Amino acid sequence: MDLPPSGPSGLIAYAGTDEGRKRLRYAAVSAVFLPLGQVLLQVFGLLLDDYAAASLLSAAILTLPNFFANKHFVWRITSRENLHSQVLVFWAAVMLGVSLATLFTYLVQSAMADQPRLLLGAAVLLAQEFGYGLVWVGRFLLLDRWLFKIAGDTPEKAREVIGEIPT
Repeated sequence: MDLPPSGPSGLIAYAGTDEGRKRLRYAAVSAVFLPLGQVLLQVFGLLLDDYAAASLLSAAILTLPNFFANKHFVWRITSRENLHSQVLVFWAAVMLGVSLATLFTYLVQSAMADQPRLLLGAAVLLAQEFGYGLVWVGRFLLLDRWLFKIAGDTPEKAREVIGEIPT
């Protein structure tokens, strides 16, 4: 996998490539669903008076539409075998992300139970972002950097392996 060139003109040129456009579509889907999930979390947290349950409920509501948005926008030009890999990585990342975000939310909620709602809501937002962020960064670091270096000694072999794993 080629890294985007440095500098503004290099990044603009990279955005015009198939890989660059795919990454932009992936970022756009995330930019829609992450804030939407956080809004649902705050609303359900207030209604249920339990942010951990609200975390699971908002994830249950948004995971399927998020999957189909990825399938339609991000994975649209993908071989059947590669699509299978993309789907597996997506579901693994969702399960791990929701689990971590909910765990951190539960810990924050337990530690700050006597705090004002506004402060609790802000702390829950940070806990959620931290949980999902760890999974997002870990996915890209492990899959894109570490795993692919092990997978192939030659650039051709690495490109072949990279083509089978979502970026």
